[in-house]
Amino acid sequence: MITGFAASIVEAWQELRVHKVRVLMSLIGVGVAVCALTLVVGFGDMMQKGLADEYEQQAGRDSTYTFSFQPIESDMGESEVEKVDAALKSTTERFGIRHVSAFGQIDTSISGPTGKVSATMYIVDPAFDDMRRLKVEHGRWFTEADKNNLSPALVADEDFLNEYGIDPASLPATITLPGETQSTGTVIGSVESTEYAEYGSLYVLNGQEDKVSTEVAAPTEFEMWLPPDEGKELSKQAVADLKRQLPDFDVYADRTDFASDMDESLGPVKNVLLTISVLILFMGMLGLLNISLVTIQQRIREIGIRRSFGATSRRIFFSVMMESVVATTIAGAVGVLIAVLVLKAPFVSELMFGAASSPQVPFTAVTVGMLVSVGVGALAGLIPAIVATKVRIIDAIRA
Repeated sequence: MITGFAASIVEAWQELRVHKVRVLMSLIGVGVAVCALTLVVGFGDMMQKGLADEYEQQAGRDSTYTFSFQPIESDMGESEVEKVDAALKSTTERFGIRHVSAFGQIDTSISGPTGKVSATMYIVDPAFDDMRRLKVEHGRWFTEADKNNLSPALVADEDFLNEYGIDPASLPATITLPGETQSTGTVIGSVESTEYAEYGSLYVLNGQEDKVSTEVAAPTEFEMWLPPDEGKELSKQAVADLKRQLPDFDVYADRTDFASDMDESLGPVKNVLLTISVLILFMGMLGLLNISLVTIQQRIREIGIRRSFGATSRRIFFSVMMESVVATTIAGAVGVLIAVLVLKAPFVSELMFGAASSPQVPFTAVTVGMLVSVGVGALAGLIPAIVATKVRIIDAIRA
């Protein structure tokens, strides 16, 4: 069976070489259509991956819920903070939630060697970098052991370090913290700056915010990264459990990630481009079908002679079908290769992603392109193959 299949491919290739001028133009159309289809699928997946990374850096991964805690009859003092911390620890352990982080934010200014340096300060926990896809460029991120440091550990973005006058490669470095005591903190790592931030960013561990500045209050919001399939129900159960432990608090949770917005952002564009690609592919298939039917009419004598030597209708059908499949597969492979080269081109990365590197070309795009090539060949070769099986020996004599 394998030998027969390989022989049919070789035979189809020989026939394509004989009739290459006839099928060349139609195959160019198929190749262009497959290239366009691969580009649409590839661009869509790459843009979705790029948007997902950007959205997750801004608001957390799919699906992130923000839990807010507000005392009903008092302010958020030290005892209230301890109660919230204990309740969160109990709830996360009970439901197996591994990714949870405080999230507080305040604008501040740090005294630098050349003057005041404005910054947005974030109060977070060690899990925050994984939840927000923060990539440490130099140094390291927080660990639980850093909560015991007398000099608070800090992580800054590149914008803050450049304005302060610190070379990220020289970390760790000491900076002067705001306040009357002129205390110091240690910058242990740097992360990439966000594109649209007005100021640089400074991250401090939850529990050490009072060592950084007396103006910074303990956070009242905590983010949890929950499994997407059960996040909605799990968030409700977590809220109920927290309210049970904290009857004197208002506790509520909202989903705050942007994952649901990606389909709305890319869906219409992908659908329009996909429709255009399918139309181009359909026109290419029609051209190949027309050429194949004309070719069959000119090969009646050849097919009749093959029948006289014992070729069955099944063998004739499969042979003609494979000619079309092999042709479109080759054209599709060329189209997919061109699409991959375009997707990996540096100017595409710079134009679409604003960086020298971009998400990897998705394997899905290559697979779709090749499967479509084979499918188009099978559809375009179906009618000519059926016509070929109707040819009789007497037709060859008359031809």
